[in-house]
Amino acid sequence: MQFRFIAAVGATALAVSLAGCSTSDAGEGASDDIELRMTMWSSNPDHLALFDEIADDYMADHPEVTSIEFESLTLDQLDTVLTTGITAGDAPDLTWLPVESSAEYIAAGALLDAAPVLESTEGYDYDDLVPALQERWRDGDAQYGVPFSTGALVMYYNADLYADAGVKSPADLIAEGDWTWESFREISKELTDATGVPGYVVNDFDFKNWTRLVPLFYAYGGSPWNDDATACTADSPEMQDAFELFNGMVFDDGSSPVPGQQVDFWGGQAGATSSFLSSNALLQDATYEWGIVPMPSGPAGDTQALGQAAIAALAAGDNHEAALDFLAFLTNAENAARLAQFFPPARESLLTTDVLVGSSTILTPELVQPIIDATLSSGRIFPVAENNAAVADALNSSLDEFVYVPDADLGEALGNVCAAIDPLL
Repeated sequence: MQFRFIAAVGATALAVSLAGCSTSDAGEGASDDIELRMTMWSSNPDHLALFDEIADDYMADHPEVTSIEFESLTLDQLDTVLTTGITAGDAPDLTWLPVESSAEYIAAGALLDAAPVLESTEGYDYDDLVPALQERWRDGDAQYGVPFSTGALVMYYNADLYADAGVKSPADLIAEGDWTWESFREISKELTDATGVPGYVVNDFDFKNWTRLVPLFYAYGGSPWNDDATACTADSPEMQDAFELFNGMVFDDGSSPVPGQQVDFWGGQAGATSSFLSSNALLQDATYEWGIVPMPSGPAGDTQALGQAAIAALAAGDNHEAALDFLAFLTNAENAARLAQFFPPARESLLTTDVLVGSSTILTPELVQPIIDATLSSGRIFPVAENNAAVADALNSSLDEFVYVPDADLGEALGNVCAAIDPLL
């Protein structure tokens, strides 16, 4: 992600601008004719239709809320839209937030504590929220966002391409007990050599979104910074090994696209990609057989990377009481189950194959079980830094300049990456 706006104004300015936006400062709006706004980074018609249905159900029982508008934007626009709206006094009431932004927004005082409303809402079952999956959003007894989507990055693969090329598929390697990044690299090159099609494309990456490489980092025991996000570890031997494999696929094997090369797995142009469960909607009209498997293991074992997004109420919004009440409604057990066909829930009672498959015509219990296993056992949430906007911008920029290049001296290159991000941690 590119957080250009926050990086430009600086984290200090953000904190100062938000410090005054406490619950007592923002207006509650009129007692009726409340209009709620929520930003989200999906424009998928099925996602939007479901959120509209939930909003209609809420308004039917809350006549004081006359409209709920969902504003679609892209993830790389999110911080610009939110901070510009806050500065202009036109902030939305609620928003999706990626877990990478959790610490930064909480520290800046930008989010409302939802815990009192959630705990007092009849039938909400606050204790059903899996504690380990709430950690990034809780500070003491306060809860500043409710994860509505917590799921592992998984690997989708085009079974027909592997079969037609006579190359082992990811499922075949799993059956042989050899599902590692090294073995995946081998079959990716074999597929590319046989068909001319890239064996692997990282979805939603385009060499600008470092988080999409986290499964590879974790498999090798690496991370761009230490556990408390105080020091860079991007130059560790583990990270160097991970990037050697990735750069090898891109620049040596030709089995993964080079920077600037556009490849669409969903359109049948690659053997495999890594993405979230919500991407299954892109395969609704697929003309090829496909499957889902966990991401490969590595020297550090099988540690799946969990992405997470939460719904949060903004302190700068105008309708605190209604926003928090709608947040509780959106994330209650019933609606979390409705959303689960696209977004893996963080409720213990809902992490079942029946719920995740739901009414989907393309998902099966066998396809979603790896996601449940990763969420409850082998999963680890993405790294989070408090100064995330500036850190992410510097990390993406330095990786682009020093690492994602042919014949990179990775020892030197990753040292340059740490030089760029260490002062920001």
